[in-house]
Amino acid sequence: MRKILLREEQIDREKEHFWMVGLDVSRRLLFIELVVIGGAYHANIKPAEAFRVAVWKNATSVVLVHNHPAGEVRPFDADKDLTDHLIQVGRILNIHVVDHLIIAPETFFSFEITGLMAELWESTKYVPPYEVAEKIQEAKEEWMERGMRKGIR
Repeated sequence: MRKILLREEQIDREKEHFWMVGLDVSRRLLFIELVVIGGAYHANIKPAEAFRVAVWKNATSVVLVHNHPAGEVRPFDADKDLTDHLIQVGRILNIHVVDHLIIAPETFFSFEITGLMAELWESTKYVPPYEVAEKIQEAKEEWMERGMRKGIR
C-alpha cells in the first residue's frame, strides 16, 4: 500500500483515497481496488461500491484502507462509523472485514492491532433489528439456563 500511496503520477495526495484489499480463504491477496477518491477530508463510500469487486472476485475477507491527506493517522469518528457499517454489510455478504488501515507515507494506524476492530465487531449500531432480537433471545435463554443451574428462578 505504501508503494501505491507514494506513486506521484497516480495519486493526488491532497485527496482522500479508499481502497479495498480482497483476500481468499487462505488470506492470499486477490486484488487491491481503488473504490473512491474523495475530497481533502472525506470520501463518500457506499457499501455497494466498496464490496462490488469483493463479491465479483469471491473474496472471503477484506482489508479496508484509506489515507488521511493531512498525514494524521488516528481515526476520526466518521472512520469508526464507516468501519462499523462495512463490518455489518460484510456479515450479510459473508465477507469478513479483517482490518481497517489508515495510511500515511511514513506511518499507519491499524484498527485490528489497536483493538478497535474487536470493539466495532461488538457494536449493534448497524446490525439488522431481527439479528439484535435473536441475540437478546439467545442471551435471555443462556441467563435462564445459568439461573436454573444455580437454583435461581
